[in-house]
Amino acid sequence: MSGARRRGFVRLAMGLPVLLAAALLAVAFQLGDLQRVIGNLHRLDWPVLALALLAGGAYLAGKLWQLRLLLADLGIRPGWRTLLFAFAAGELAVTLPLGIFVQNWVLSAVRSRADFGRSAAATTVMLLVEMWVALLLLAVVGIPRWPVLQPLAALCACGLVGFVVVVMRRGGRRLRTGRRLVRPGLRRTMVGVLLFLRACRRLSGLRVLLFNTLLAAVYLGMLIAAMTWLGRSVGITALEYRVAATVYAFSLVVVLFGGGLLSQVGTLEVVGMGAAQAWGLSLTEGLALMLTFRIVWTGVMWLLNLPVLLLLWRRVAPRSADEVDETPD
Repeated sequence: MSGARRRGFVRLAMGLPVLLAAALLAVAFQLGDLQRVIGNLHRLDWPVLALALLAGGAYLAGKLWQLRLLLADLGIRPGWRTLLFAFAAGELAVTLPLGIFVQNWVLSAVRSRADFGRSAAATTVMLLVEMWVALLLLAVVGIPRWPVLQPLAALCACGLVGFVVVVMRRGGRRLRTGRRLVRPGLRRTMVGVLLFLRACRRLSGLRVLLFNTLLAAVYLGMLIAAMTWLGRSVGITALEYRVAATVYAFSLVVVLFGGGLLSQVGTLEVVGMGAAQAWGLSLTEGLALMLTFRIVWTGVMWLLNLPVLLLLWRRVAPRSADEVDETPD
């Protein structure tokens, strides 16, 4: 592929998610009464925003602790400055396709002895655990007008367990067996994949997964609590916690099943509106819930993460070339 074609492909790959997000938001605005939703935003008061800020802080603290523990299980122990810097960068990019893996790129670029493939295994486990929690919630609670959702969610949860067993625990062994058959030009990529799978296998133990499931349930619970408070504050007074929980869980599952290629912006709004309508809310109420949550939660994430990024920007030194061991066991 020529350089011009490669650059064109990269631009297309970067532009398509943005266009898709804009198209989905346009659909959401058409389905709901956008003017009414914007008019209700003035109902947001400072106590609710303060609660959302506290919930956001608890959410980030839980995720940061989870990332630190998973990296430690892999023998990766970056200093707090490096970890905070990488984590903040990942959280600011999380709404972009594959944006959460920015934290792994940052970790691999500083003095943390964190090869991208190894640290990406920690991020992957975090995403899989979040999906597992969301699927369990949908399997237990369900959504009233979608009776097929509960058995489907249970089936997908079982399939996720099978994925962990087959791919994460055994995939690396088979890939290592065929390593010698790979052309020399692809061996570096193969090494990266082997590092990733080896790290996944180390994180696929029952104790690790159960603890991280509990931790993910706690920090996602704080996010859903903020979503509930915000929805009630803009006029959806009958909004229950379980309604907000299943709406967000279904939206999250759709995004994560897209393999991170779908932008959260637009996708969450449209999917969440549909799930809210299945609970008996109007499309305008669904738009109010999802759009208010998007605006406030994004603001909270930027308010908490951007100062960290700016303060540590010049304090995180680049790694030395000999600090990463890229040879798998």
